[in-house]
Amino acid sequence: MRFYLIFTIVFMFMLLVVLLQIRRQAGLSRRRFALTLLGGLTLSLFLASTRLMPESWPMAVARPAWWIGYGVFGLVAYMFLFQVMLLTAETGARLALPRQAPVLRSRRAMLAVTAMAVATVTWGVRETANLRVLSRRMVSPKLLRPVRVAVVTDLHLGALTIPSRLRELVALVRAQRPDVVVLVGDMVNDHPDALEPYAAILRDMRPPMGMYGVFGNHERYEGDAKSARVFQWIGAELLRNRTAVLPGTGVQLLGIDDPGRSGAVLEDIVREIRSVAGDSDPNMFRILLNHRPAAWREAAQPLGIELMLSGHTHRGQLYPFYLVVRLFNEFMGGFYEENGHVLGVSAGAGFWGPPLRVLAPPDILVLDLLPSAAQAPDQTGGQAGGQTGNQAGDQAGNQAGGQ
Repeated sequence: MRFYLIFTIVFMFMLLVVLLQIRRQAGLSRRRFALTLLGGLTLSLFLASTRLMPESWPMAVARPAWWIGYGVFGLVAYMFLFQVMLLTAETGARLALPRQAPVLRSRRAMLAVTAMAVATVTWGVRETANLRVLSRRMVSPKLLRPVRVAVVTDLHLGALTIPSRLRELVALVRAQRPDVVVLVGDMVNDHPDALEPYAAILRDMRPPMGMYGVFGNHERYEGDAKSARVFQWIGAELLRNRTAVLPGTGVQLLGIDDPGRSGAVLEDIVREIRSVAGDSDPNMFRILLNHRPAAWREAAQPLGIELMLSGHTHRGQLYPFYLVVRLFNEFMGGFYEENGHVLGVSAGAGFWGPPLRVLAPPDILVLDLLPSAAQAPDQTGGQAGGQTGNQAGDQAGNQAGGQ
């Protein structure tokens, strides 16, 4: 709740800056400005209400508040960004080109900034449907047979979920023909008691070796018991600090819970990885499911874990706010390789907060795990919309799903 309070305060600050700029540019009277401020406060209350209203209230009530609150947040965020840029340019013009400065605080400037913000948000809404496949091949003598793994993260199921997008996701995953699907956290965002219809859609992924999942931070926020029930509805086996073997493959999955809080969590994650690795078999090809791309160097690599799969970052979701997220996350998205160990970080298949993505399209990961003596499988049949590569870094597939 503390985070969402801060989130709302930040929104109100950005909105105040935008409205003050609009007052200068449009020459609003005190009365009109007061009415505008009142309207802004109402919008702020919509955003605050998303966490203040009881989750027992029906989705028919919650969904409009969430869409209005977070939709307006996205628009205000870019209005704020462009207005600050405009104010900076105006300040510079006063020093270098004083005659041009009034143009930058005119109604025309206000309309231009508004048009830019609307265009950016429109692009961002469309980009949420631009679901990509990032693919990778790994070879290991520990593998007994080829295994294809699909990774889905950060769906944030809740009041903002669009069922048709989930169906497109399921179709894309099934087109990859994975042997197993892993859900690496933040599948649940809000209203967990109302998510069974969405879970039923995801259940249709039906990989032959089943689905496995771990908790992200948002599952912990919503409550372990309620979140576990959503995974059960999906048909995914939860790996809560334990392991599971994929029979006949030489693959062992290791799953840990996210600490469920912000701040310094590295030590907690390191401790959980060491604990679950102690129950694993180093003679098998081990895949660690860890929602946050943390402790890869500190724990997963030293313990000899071949592959770690994560999400959490959303690749920043909204550019240039990406730069803030980048300060706290070294590994933002794609594939990374060090000393023969691989980290795969998905940008997520959904979104959090504002229902848009800007220069951070959603994705799923697909990994082909091959025995050393095996030849690569035919990539034309099971990689629809994707691309295979051996290089570390981002391997962007063809755009698929939701278009």
